[in-house]
Amino acid sequence: MEILKKNYKEWKIYYLDEQKNLLDLGKKLADEEKIEEVQVFKESQRNYVSKIKFNNKYYVLKSPRNEYRIPQRRAGTLFKEGEALATLKNITKLRNRGLTELVAPLLVVVRRTKGMIKESYIVFEYAEGKDGTENIPEMIKLGLKMHELGVYHGDFNPSNFIWTKDGMKIIDTQGKKAWTPFKQRYDFITLDHDNIDDFESYAEHKKDFWYYLAVFTKKYKRLGFVSNIKKWKKKKRDKGWKI
Repeated sequence: MEILKKNYKEWKIYYLDEQKNLLDLGKKLADEEKIEEVQVFKESQRNYVSKIKFNNKYYVLKSPRNEYRIPQRRAGTLFKEGEALATLKNITKLRNRGLTELVAPLLVVVRRTKGMIKESYIVFEYAEGKDGTENIPEMIKLGLKMHELGVYHGDFNPSNFIWTKDGMKIIDTQGKKAWTPFKQRYDFITLDHDNIDDFESYAEHKKDFWYYLAVFTKKYKRLGFVSNIKKWKKKKRDKGWKI
């Protein structure tokens, strides 16, 4: 799959070469035309995620609002592609390498002013099914497959794995490169502590330095004073500051 680009007014539309039919959807988003919204999954100052219908087919629409809402992050986009485009490129590359269980991003629409991202959207294929708790071993298997390709999930919990009639699908990841094994170990530490009582019966950890660092980090984040700091930071972020 190849990613193509089209300039449209003050927007740039990125799409897969096999998804030219979605160009009209990209133009509708750019023109702020009404799109049939079926269900809102998340609506916050940080993100907007919904199920939409276009040409009798369902998709998932996401707008990473923090990227252009928080001044410091918006300024950072002068030197970055932005979350939407980076996700499109990362996931497309991983799918081309055989990780087809990743739900495919199909379209990205980005508008910049003075070089900084002003607004952006990313459209994914829609996966229907139950969350990963329906098949934890398969979820573990896909997590390890991501790690073998040198990337990590970033929010490794059952709600981000969908058990469909065609098998398990992976959602809500940017497919970022793991420069060290820490993020990969942290993926499984998150699952271990939050969701499964007997994790060792599902997968083996490489109990190296990175594993124990991930365990320490997870426990540290659960300390009372750290939780209070996180709440304070969240309030500041909601007011438009990157803390």
